[in-house]
Amino acid sequence: MIGKDRGFLTCRPPKECDQTERRMPLEDIRAVVIAARGVTLSATAISALLEQEAIILHCNEKYEPCGVTAPLPRIVDLKVFLNQSSRPVRLNQALWHQLLTDKTRNQQSVLQHQELFSTHLENALKRKRIDEGNCARRYWQLYFPSIGWGGTRRDRTLDTPPNRMLNYGYTVLGTLCHRALLVHGLNPLLGVGHLPRFRSSPLVYDIMEPYRPFVDCILAEFMAQPGEITPELWARFIGSHLKDLRVQHERFSLKLMDAIDKSASSLARCYADLDPSPLWIPKVAA
Repeated sequence: MIGKDRGFLTCRPPKECDQTERRMPLEDIRAVVIAARGVTLSATAISALLEQEAIILHCNEKYEPCGVTAPLPRIVDLKVFLNQSSRPVRLNQALWHQLLTDKTRNQQSVLQHQELFSTHLENALKRKRIDEGNCARRYWQLYFPSIGWGGTRRDRTLDTPPNRMLNYGYTVLGTLCHRALLVHGLNPLLGVGHLPRFRSSPLVYDIMEPYRPFVDCILAEFMAQPGEITPELWARFIGSHLKDLRVQHERFSLKLMDAIDKSASSLARCYADLDPSPLWIPKVAA
């Protein structure tokens, strides 16, 4: 049972379980992932989470994300909203190029973390335009074997362990990105590179692109552990790592969740000034 008590989100186990109640300050929560079966949420807890601009990600019995409860969008800066709504072509093209460049650079760092190197990705970073499709293909051809998987193709519809785990990890990441965009007054339906589609939030997918390699790196670490591999263990592993992972920002380090907020905030400044230079994306440590 998940409820609220005097500024805390509480998690009360069933009476038959020999466990104590857990609690966390509501103001510290960015997202709640409901992956276990039999979880009950009180209306008070849901309202309190949404008031704190947190997002709730719901999963089915197979640990597959199936829905999101999100707070209402709020306009923080009218200038940001109007400029984003005007769909500035040159700005969006520059932002999309930067996002793909940062994604490719982070993918190269993931490969280096696995003691690999892609000449194709390195050459792509020197060109004026990133060939995303070919870069992704070369990346997955190296990445999957490096984590002990025989396949070399990434496809969200493939029912294989690595693809299922990546789908879950990316969805949790997307929840954090969705929340950050709403908090900083950006409309998730107006994308930079991804086109609007039915039941999609293009800007969420855009801002996620350079962050996806962080999930890849976490999966590589998870696959290197001894013992069995189950959806339950992966859900706990990715959740704790996304919460605690730190990245470098200038002279300081930030938690990854705070870095996502920083990226969303910098993107808002890009639209406020119609200038792509403020955009900031963290780097995967090689």
